[in-house]
Amino acid sequence: MLHVLVATLERHDLLDDLRATAPATTTFLGARGLEATLERLSRSARIDVVVTDAPEVLMEVYHEIPGALPVYLARADEDAASVLKGLDALLAED
Repeated sequence: MLHVLVATLERHDLLDDLRATAPATTTFLGARGLEATLERLSRSARIDVVVTDAPEVLMEVYHEIPGALPVYLARADEDAASVLKGLDALLAED
């Protein structure tokens, strides 16, 4: 089972889109904003990867948890299926 934190600043529908597209073996948690993302990460040891729409979230996660957690930066025009493919590729690198 894969646990994904979807941390958005702009694309608030991304979480629902990913849930609708992903296999049932993937669990999604949501966080809106940088502070909510960092709080969620500090409380959950079960997150395997972060998906975000904001470079500042990506940089802050790398700063707070260096090298320990993969982060995927979704483009503004990227659909959920493409994000999931990107996640697969990112996780295959580890």
